[in-house]
This record gives sequence, structure tokens and C-alpha cells, in this order.
Amino acid sequence: MPRSKVIAYSLGDVANNLTFMMTSMFLTVYMTEIVGLSAGVAGLVYGLTKIWAGVADLIAGQTVDRVNTRFGHLRPWLLMGSTPLVIVFVLLFSVPAGLNPTMTLVWIVLLDAAFQLAYSFTNIPYGSLSAAMTQDPVDRSKLSGARSIASAITGVALTIFIAPQFKDTAADGIRLRFTLIMIALAVVALVLYFICFVNARENVPRGTGKISFKSTFAMLRKNRPLLILCSGAFFLLGAIFTANAIGMYVAIYILGNASWMSWLMAAQTVGTIAIASLVPTITVRFGKRYGYVLSGIILALGYVLVFLMPENNLVIAIVAWLLIGIGTGGTNSLMFSMQADTVDYGEYVSGIRAEGGSYSILSFIRKCGQGLGGWLGLFVMGLFGYVSGAHEQTEEAIRGIHVAAGVVPAVLAVIAIVIMLAYPLSGEAHENVIAQLNERRTQDSVASTAGVDRARVISEQKGDGRTTLLRKPGGVNPPIVTIFGQRGSGATSISPMVAQMLGVPYIEQKFSSAELAQVDESQLISDSGFDRWLRAVSYSGSQETDLAVATELSANHKAAQTNTREVLEKVSNGGVILGRNGALVLGRAVGTMHIRLIAPEDKRAERVEYQTGLDRSAALAQCRMEDRIRAEMAHKLYRFDPNQDEYYDLTINTASVTYKQVAETIVALYRSKYPDNIAAAPQEPASIDALADPENEPNREEKARGTEPGTAAPPVDVDVTDADPTSPEADR
Repeated sequence: MPRSKVIAYSLGDVANNLTFMMTSMFLTVYMTEIVGLSAGVAGLVYGLTKIWAGVADLIAGQTVDRVNTRFGHLRPWLLMGSTPLVIVFVLLFSVPAGLNPTMTLVWIVLLDAAFQLAYSFTNIPYGSLSAAMTQDPVDRSKLSGARSIASAITGVALTIFIAPQFKDTAADGIRLRFTLIMIALAVVALVLYFICFVNARENVPRGTGKISFKSTFAMLRKNRPLLILCSGAFFLLGAIFTANAIGMYVAIYILGNASWMSWLMAAQTVGTIAIASLVPTITVRFGKRYGYVLSGIILALGYVLVFLMPENNLVIAIVAWLLIGIGTGGTNSLMFSMQADTVDYGEYVSGIRAEGGSYSILSFIRKCGQGLGGWLGLFVMGLFGYVSGAHEQTEEAIRGIHVAAGVVPAVLAVIAIVIMLAYPLSGEAHENVIAQLNERRTQDSVASTAGVDRARVISEQKGDGRTTLLRKPGGVNPPIVTIFGQRGSGATSISPMVAQMLGVPYIEQKFSSAELAQVDESQLISDSGFDRWLRAVSYSGSQETDLAVATELSANHKAAQTNTREVLEKVSNGGVILGRNGALVLGRAVGTMHIRLIAPEDKRAERVEYQTGLDRSAALAQCRMEDRIRAEMAHKLYRFDPNQDEYYDLTINTASVTYKQVAETIVALYRSKYPDNIAAAPQEPASIDALADPENEPNREEKARGTEPGTAAPPVDVDVTDADPTSPEADR
């Protein structure tokens, strides 16, 4: 996906957050300091409308797919939804000065409720659009990463521009000034929505299935990890949004300068993005549960520092918000990752896979938590005697702001931590769930094709771990071998040799070497550090991505289902299959054997250099990039690492033996393990090396080195690339 498309898509979230962050961070202080509502009433409005926002999300999620135009199902909402969104947004911050308190309250409540509904009808189709733009899970991660970065930057920019407006809330024309500012933001948002609309394309057909809450709740009753995660999320989001709602009061009355809010927001953004980049490392080192708990502790410490910090001390405030950003980014990223795990667990214990339903429930709970945080923070301020619109507050009221912005969210964060300590789904437990789910899915696919119950395709003989029958017991079982190889390991030369020697078809990876040879070299090595960083920070910097994550997860699962069906169909008469996640799809199939081919990095780079004409550094970069992206796609689609040796019966280093010797070793092992699984007498080719692509002349390299073919250095890998790194169905 071109970077221009990624940037254009991210502009849609800039447009979203010009309105969403304006209401999340500045609506409460607008209600108290400019409109004159009491802190308690303003908090109640904030809380109720956030809960309504959760309901609005459910309504929008069930409605958007009913629209089908020549522009698609989702893109039209960027135009149809954004226009009413910006209209009610402007009106929400344009409360007339002459209204009595009751009418003022009615004005804000009705318009805020209308805003939340319009926002749901814009944000949900926007979030779902990434999965409709591309099937490539790696590109979808880039889109979500760009969205997170855009969201974070927008928050900082908005505070730089908006926070100074609260320096003198009694100034003449202050209400008109806010109206004009909102009009300007609305115009910018409409332009950005239009740019996103023009550049986004719905290239992937969408399913028409709807969320079944009946089945979702049936799954939820058995899904203890999801129940615990939702409970923790309620209090965690309460903590985070307390700070959102109270932050401006801290800047105005404790720091003494409304403009300093921009420094606090910048520090929080730096912390959020920095920790999101490290979440994969944290997950490996501590596990998701303890990584979440550690991030929650940092979040709570940030709030404690807010409570303790002296007045007019910007440095300590920046440190506090940096800690808050680290805690927010870590918990948010890990929460979405853990939520994906609970979807798998729900399918495992109930047989019901409900990405949309699970994330809808989590989204609603999170919105309720947001409402709790905003309401509770302002309620506490009111208890301590905060006076709306006063130029100066009493010491007791200042203490109330300290408590509301520090103690209240810290307590909520600690409650979330305690709840998450009971989260039962460890990394090892989840790996076991994934292994059994993938076996069950393969069995279901086989049973569906054969028109029998799944019990009929389960083998009772489990000595070698093979428990899935692909054919009737006692029948002919032609050999099936899966091969996965590192870039430059010779997999595309060795695999057809093995197929020929076993007398079965060779099933190549999705994109052949000949096709990939036509691809421009710069595209094959274009995976930059920035692209990898975008994928690392996916969904970390935005709070409004619940259903977008569900859409991406569902799209990845559907791509995996399609690949599983294709793999089973292609090996129906036996075969040697290269890539396509065959070692996982057929991992426990009776009569299969799984091979992984490796070689030292310098040897693989040497082969790629010779075959493609790239220099050594570019060839090395290509090897690393393709291996990494294949692993990323395998994780996105199947949640497994194809480079773990335990998935394979045999791992071979192809650097020190010839391709022919590797092929013969694989065939000898297969015949030894399954002596009866030979469909027909294998036909030995006149020359094994002739099975390699003749146009690449692999023996020429050996001759150039003064060696005889098949005696020293192995033939050159004939493949330009083992997989198209932008294809979700290619070799992983």
C-alpha cells in the first residue's frame, strides 16, 4: 500500500479527533467556566452522554452495512455522517447567553447526545474501512498505526490552539469566539473527511453477517477472561477519562496557566507512543497480564504525582503526565491484544466466535467507564466547593481539584490492577487454545467438505500427535509434506524435487518466482523502519478503536479460513505444499510431515545476491524483510510463529548439503515414517537438478566457484522471494 494512501486514511482520524477530543477534554470546562453549570451537573451530563455513546455505537454498528452505493458500504458515511456531525458539534459549543439554567442544560444534553450518535455513524465505518481497503494484515496494521499517530498528534495540536482560550473565560465575546473556532474546526474536519473519502477504496468484499447478541451472551457466560477484562476496562477507562475531563482545571488552577495544558498533552503523547513501541518486548518479557499490571502501576503513580505536585510547577506536571501516557499506552495496547485472545478463548469454550459482539460489549463497558471517570471527577470537585466561573478558587476547592485529578483516578487504576491480577489466560494457555482451535477448524473444514460429522474425522491413534483424518481409515493415503523455508533457503527448488520423488503434485506458494521476478526491486525491499514502527503502535494512541479492532480481527480470521479451505482442497490427492501456513493447517493431520528449511543469513543473502543482481546489503535487507513480514502475517492470520521448531518434524540447514541431498533426506524420512502412504511408485527424474527453474541455471554458481554440481556448495536458490510480502495468502 502506498504511503500516500496510509496518510490519507489517517487524516480521517484527525478529522474524528478534532471533534471527539474537543468534547472529551474541553466540554466540561466549557460547561462550568463559560456556560456556568455547576461541576456536579457538568459531570452528570458528561457521564450520561458517554453511556449513551456506547448505545450509539451499537446502533451504528448494526446499521452502517445496510447502505450500499457505488462508493461502497463504508465510504459514503464519511460524507453522510460528517455533515450532521460537524453541525451539532458547532451548536454544542454555541450555547446562547440568554438561556436560563434549565434550557441551557437541555441544550447541551440534547446536542451532546446528537453529537455522540453522529460521531458513531462516522467513526465506526471509518474504523472498519481499513479492513475493506486491503486484505494484507501487515498493511492493515500500518493503517491502524498511522491512525494512532494521527490521533496523538491531533490531541497535542488541539490543546496548543484551544487551551489558551480558557485564560480569560469572562472576556467579552468569549461565546462567539468559541462558536467561530468550532466553525473553523468543522470546516477543517469536512475537508479532511473528503480527502479520506477520495483516497480510500473498498477493495475487499464485506460479509453481510450481523452481530448476534444472543450467541454473544451465550459465549460471554463461559468466557471468564473476557468478563475480567471488561471489568478491568471499566475502571481503567474511568481513571483515564477522569484525567481527560479534569486536566484543564489542573492547568488553570494548579499550574496557573491554561496554555501549559499543551505541554502536559505533549508529554502524555510521548509516553503513550514510546511504550506502545515496546509492548511486543514487554509481552515477551513479562506476559500480557503482568505487562498490563505493570503499565497500570505506572499509570497510578502518575496520578499520585498529580495529587502531590505543588502549584505552578510545570516540570513535575510534565513528569506526571509522561507517566500517565506510559500507563495509558501500555494498558490500552495490551487490552486490545488480550481482547483478541479472549475471542479465541470464547470460541474454544463455546464454539461461538464473536469478534463483533465481544468488542461491542467491551466498547460499551469502556464508554461507561469513560462516563464514570468524567462524572466522578467533577462530582468530587463540587464536594470540595468548586465554584463555576470564579476567577479564584478557595484552598479547599484547589484541594478538591488535586483529589479529583489525582486520588480518584489512582484509586480507579488500582481497582483495575487488582481485577486484572485474576486474568487467567496466560501466554502458554493461549498457545494451547490456538493449537486446539486450529486443529478443530481443520477438522470442521474436512467434515464440511465430506458431508460428515466432525467426530468422523478424528483419529483415535495419537501416538505421533496426528489426530485429524483427511481420508477414510484404511484407504489410500498419498503423501502430504508441508515445507516452510527462510528467504534464500532453497525451498522453491527443493519442494518440487520432493514432490517428484514421492509421486505427488507440487503445490507452490501463492505467488510464483516468475511472477515476483517482475516486481521492481525497490518494492521488494521497501519495508522501512518507519513502516515497522507504524505496525508496532497500532491502536495505541486512540481510545475510539474498539470496533475497528474487531473488524480487522474478523477480516484476518476470514482470510485464514479461506487459506485453510484452499490448502485442504489442494492436498486432497496428496502433495508437497510450500508455505501457506501448511504446517499449522495440516499440523495434526494423519499421514503428514512438516519440514522447515533454514540457512545462515550470509549464505541466504549470497544466494539472493547472485540470483537477483542486488548488492549484498540489499539482498540481506530483502531476506530480513521477507522473513519478518511472513512471520507477522502468520501471527495476524493464525496467531502463531512459523519459525518455532516445534511445529515441524524436521528442520534442515541447507547451507552444508546439496538441494538433492535435502530432498532425498525428506523423502527417506517420510517413507520410513509412513511406509504405506505411497500413492504410486515414485518416478525418479533423470536429473534431480533439472527440476529447478532452468532459466536461473543454479549450477552456474558452483561452476563459477570451481566445484562440480551437487558435490560442494548447494545450487543457488531459484526464487526471487518466497512470498509476496503484501499478500495475506502468500507463504508465511
